[in-house]
Amino acid sequence: MQKKFRLSILTLSLGLVPAIAMADTNADILKELEALKAKVQQLEAQVKTQQAQIQDNQKATEEASQVANHAAVQVTGVKSAAETSGFKGLSITGMIAPAYVYNKDQQSSSFVFLNRSNGDPAASTIYNYDNSSFGQAYIQFQKVTEGGTKWTLNLAPERGTGANMNGNSIVNEASVSMPLNGDQNTRLIAGQIPDWEGYEYVFDNQTKSITHNLLFDFTELFAYTGAGVDVTNGNLEWKALVGNVNSPRYYYNNGTGGRAPAAIFRADYSLPGYDSAGVGFWALVGKTPNVSSSGIGVANGTSSTTMFEADGYLNKGNWGYYGQFGAGKQVGAAYNGGDAQWWGLSGMLTYNYTPRVLSYVRADYLNDSKNGGGLVGGYNGSDSLNGFGPDPVCVNSGATNCDGANRYALTLGANYLYSKSTTLKLEYRYDRANMATFLNVSDGSYTNSNNLLAASVVVSF
Repeated sequence: MQKKFRLSILTLSLGLVPAIAMADTNADILKELEALKAKVQQLEAQVKTQQAQIQDNQKATEEASQVANHAAVQVTGVKSAAETSGFKGLSITGMIAPAYVYNKDQQSSSFVFLNRSNGDPAASTIYNYDNSSFGQAYIQFQKVTEGGTKWTLNLAPERGTGANMNGNSIVNEASVSMPLNGDQNTRLIAGQIPDWEGYEYVFDNQTKSITHNLLFDFTELFAYTGAGVDVTNGNLEWKALVGNVNSPRYYYNNGTGGRAPAAIFRADYSLPGYDSAGVGFWALVGKTPNVSSSGIGVANGTSSTTMFEADGYLNKGNWGYYGQFGAGKQVGAAYNGGDAQWWGLSGMLTYNYTPRVLSYVRADYLNDSKNGGGLVGGYNGSDSLNGFGPDPVCVNSGATNCDGANRYALTLGANYLYSKSTTLKLEYRYDRANMATFLNVSDGSYTNSNNLLAASVVVSF
């Protein structure tokens, strides 16, 4: 009996082993299932989060697309409005350039900026080498149409061509350039067009120096009012025009009228192989204003004039070279009533020490001795400020065969590019004549030289 009981216990034990082992296996499976269930729940949560992000991104994309479409509509509207309002192809530029000048013989030390005849609005504009085309401001509007027509309006109060030839006019240039037969390189030009002579430009932001050379100030013209053609063929450009010189319309002899056309020609050739280089030629044949209305051969305030000049420039590396030769003759425009005849030279050398710092030296010579002196526009009395005309001692002696003064000038200066739009300038200039024609206002005596110091700040956009 006892043996049977022992056997039963053994048998029962042997039967429970698999059950216990199976129970352990099921517990592990349950744990794995729970872990898998948790992992699935985690993945489902991630999927939901990603789906929410996708929906948010889709919504943001739709909103961005709507904004972009709205912006495109607005841009299209702005472009359409600009075209309708005439702003397409329109550019606006401008400059302001206050200056300061010290003139030894004139005992003057003053700011120079848009001044007009010492403040007298009824007087004509004073134009001297220490008061010429600097101390300026201008604003320019340029428009290019779809057909290629170019329209320019440049307004420059007290320092533009209009102030010097048309009373109080602030118009420096009002011109149009239209392609002929659709050819952009062959154009009809018309309007009030600034002079084409020389290597120096009019405005301070286009020049290295503050003052201008002797040829620019005293032998060049202001502007033409007329029509002509402008043709470009590769490196060669030439233009020709027929019109009034230094006058928007001729009215002379107390309004009895006058006919005084002149033909002007200019050709420029750009030299290949350099940073920038070119040569130019200019000529005029016709009638120009003459204030010496009692001179020989003078009619209706004008007289026959012949002028020509050649100029060139070369920029290579840090160096710049500029030169000009000019000569001219005007009937009845000299001091003694004869013909005015002159010729002159100007040359400038520039060097860039750094991209910001530039220095320059300029030398000028103007021969104006014939018939007591006289330049284009006629002789208008002794010019003791600029040093032209006959020797005052010779004039006071009663002689009628006095020679005019020949003039020299040496100019030294420097530019500092303060910013992309701002340049600071400093200049010293020494002027001399071969006779005592400069008036020293401190004691009323005459001398053969003068000294000038100038500074300027040029800001443009």
